[in-house]
Amino acid sequence: MEFARRIARFDAALGPEFGDAFGPHVGPTRYATVRASKRAVIESDTVPIWNEFVSRVELSLPVKPSSLPGFTKETVITPRFEGAKELLIGVLDDGCPFAAAQFLTTSTSGHPGTRVRGIWDQNKNKKPVTIGGSDFGREPPDFLFGVEYLRDLPATAPAQIGINEWINMHSTPSHVIDEDGCYADAGFATLARRVSHGAHVMDVLAGRTPTSSRVGPPSERRDPPSWKPGVDRASSADVVFVQFSDECIRDATGVWLKDYAVQGIQYMLSFAKPGVTKKVIVNLSYGPTTGPHDGTALLEEALNALITQFDGTQGKPRLEIVLPAGNTYFSEGHVGFTRRTAADPDSVEWIWRLPPDNSVLCFAEVWMETAAVGPATTVTLTPPSGSPAYVPPPAPPSPPPLGTVLPPAGVDLPVVRGGNTMWRLQVEPTIVPPNPTANIETAQHGDWKIKITGIGVNAHVHAYVARSDPNMGVRTRAKLSYFVDQQWEQHHSADASCKYAAGEFDKTKSLIDRFGSINGIATGRRARIHVAGGFVIANQRKSPYSSAGPARNPPPPPVRVGPDVVLPCDESYALGGIRGGGNRSGAVFRLTGTSAAAPQLARHVADPPIPPARYPPTTLKEKRKRGRGNVDPP
Repeated sequence: MEFARRIARFDAALGPEFGDAFGPHVGPTRYATVRASKRAVIESDTVPIWNEFVSRVELSLPVKPSSLPGFTKETVITPRFEGAKELLIGVLDDGCPFAAAQFLTTSTSGHPGTRVRGIWDQNKNKKPVTIGGSDFGREPPDFLFGVEYLRDLPATAPAQIGINEWINMHSTPSHVIDEDGCYADAGFATLARRVSHGAHVMDVLAGRTPTSSRVGPPSERRDPPSWKPGVDRASSADVVFVQFSDECIRDATGVWLKDYAVQGIQYMLSFAKPGVTKKVIVNLSYGPTTGPHDGTALLEEALNALITQFDGTQGKPRLEIVLPAGNTYFSEGHVGFTRRTAADPDSVEWIWRLPPDNSVLCFAEVWMETAAVGPATTVTLTPPSGSPAYVPPPAPPSPPPLGTVLPPAGVDLPVVRGGNTMWRLQVEPTIVPPNPTANIETAQHGDWKIKITGIGVNAHVHAYVARSDPNMGVRTRAKLSYFVDQQWEQHHSADASCKYAAGEFDKTKSLIDRFGSINGIATGRRARIHVAGGFVIANQRKSPYSSAGPARNPPPPPVRVGPDVVLPCDESYALGGIRGGGNRSGAVFRLTGTSAAAPQLARHVADPPIPPARYPPTTLKEKRKRGRGNVDPP
């Protein structure tokens, strides 16, 4: 009740001129999503209001154009209980082939039906399709953006077309489905391609043929795959799919997840009927490389609040969330430095390498304990030409006048979050923008120098590069930036190139740290938030790219040493990836990455117990890579 009262006071303080609207309320958590006009966050009059009522706030991508009139106020979540069963599987991803054979059932009349109970397409410009006065899809009455498609329509929606009815409208009298037309007529752009990330993840998690039937026995690789249909609970469970917007998928940094993923999970929970739905398994095969990496990221805390609320008691479903460990072990995107004694230098520097012709903004974050930050602590970003050097401004800058040419790089004012201080460094695209009125200078490509001075004794400095290379199915001309320890390259790299063990060259004494590269929203340790890494079936080693722990130096909440377990992500070094379904019936392809490990673990969670781990690690280094050990595919 106190949380609701504070929301009401915050809403009243902002007033109607800023058009604020809170997302649906799901349980007594401290976290809420809010949509407002741009003025609500850039005008100086609103700053005292945010400071009074809000402890932490992070911006996400817009869901509506800021020119639209004000939204309605806080709404109550709409129940979608029709067709509820004991187990519900939720997938947040890109691409839901609901008419593919691996997700179909057959009714007593012989008509095909889908196991997909609902799809929420979060694209802000998405519109329902109208045929004969009836609509396929509607704007969610509680989330107020995008379009939702329901399989089991409420009795109060006579002018709606359900997913099963839509499939049958695109079927022949002999029940052969025109999958191309089914997806094209509804405007599912991702499904126009042969493959998609979401199709693979959804098939591995809930498809008819489990991964174990596609790879053969892991302990005896001479036997071929059996291709036997699954008999586990996931192979017949209903699915709710949240389609991330095109704008989100184009932004590989993942910083937008905090809004869209939380509301997506809330949407899935609206299908869970109290007393009927016992368990909800949610797979989120995405995550940022940035963040505090100590269990206190805003999205991590929001997910923790949701699993605490939905704990399987008092008729509520038991919520379990599965995340991938990440694919950045070898991406050179993490720096770790500790000043251990007063005799050690109080400064550190390294290179941030920006490739040429990069089409997107690149940014990195530097984190340090607030107690170790002093008046002399400075973060400097220097371009390849040597000037000008960028440092944080002395005070928050005012919005520049229209037409001002903005600098190509910068360092933001440090932000204090709990016991941490974070500096954000950014560099604009290194390719000349096609729009000459963009009013942003083109950044230099090459080696940018990051230098931190005034580091206290026992201080831990960690830096993370935001991922910028494109997601699957996206063409943005974006390229990945990465860190380089120039001193190590000059003095130790030749010796390290002669030391090769367990599939990797030695990186001792380098600032670039492969450990600690784990998914930025998978660093806290909670009983019902599971993290999956990957291993190679041929030799049972960790997949080369699979990110490793640990989380940053522990704060009060428990943090993880590494992933919970690792599951098959590659059949061998020559045959990478794991087979999974494509966008059409019968199509399969190999997806490489821990995005394929997470749904395998989620499938085990849906049908417990999780098998015992094989080859349990005996050293801390291996625990950081493989958690409890290798788990066979479901």
